[in-house]
Amino acid sequence: MSNQTDTPRTSAAGSAGDPRPVPAETATQDGCRDRRSRSATRLKLIRSAPAVFAQQGIDGASVSDLCAAAGYTRGAFYSNFESKQELAIHAFDDLTTQLEETLGSELDHWLGSGLDVEQVVTRVIEGVTGQVANLNQQALRVELSIAAFRSPQLRERMAPIRERLYQSIEHALVRVAASQHLAFTVPPGDVARMLLTSYSGQLTDHMAMGNSGRGAQRIIPTMWLAFTRPA
Repeated sequence: MSNQTDTPRTSAAGSAGDPRPVPAETATQDGCRDRRSRSATRLKLIRSAPAVFAQQGIDGASVSDLCAAAGYTRGAFYSNFESKQELAIHAFDDLTTQLEETLGSELDHWLGSGLDVEQVVTRVIEGVTGQVANLNQQALRVELSIAAFRSPQLRERMAPIRERLYQSIEHALVRVAASQHLAFTVPPGDVARMLLTSYSGQLTDHMAMGNSGRGAQRIIPTMWLAFTRPA
């Protein structure tokens, strides 16, 4: 008679030395934990990527540097993304999602906080890029814009994300105008695009001169006043 006792295992049912089936509930819990862990790894890579791309460019950044910035090894990259360009697209999509969430949760607070309407509009256009991080995010947008200029396939992937970005800003500006009893002198969608692209251009110009980007937002109130009037 053997003195060996069974040892609990987490391997699948039917594996050698453990004929007992793994309870379905345990298998489900393990699967959920694995999915949560992979999702957290993927999000961390996405959130840390803009700073690396800003410093090195999409082509210049190494997979090792992208993973190191997130605290992972190279294997984490290849199990989540096919290429650096794919990671950059997901990073841009994540920035757009953050903008949507920020406007959804904060706009009413801004409107009721006593801020001038021009200050509220500035926050809408700056979106998730209120401080130094906006330089990294702007650099990512510039990198992707240049890459999209050269690649029809990338343009096709970027188009719906860009449209979400513009629509989010347009809807926010419409709400701001309604709260102040203002009417637009041109279609609000055009106002959203002009405000965002003008601010983006100013910010890029500041970056090209080695500046922090502070002051780039000064164009926003001027343009808002030019394209609205009392209803």
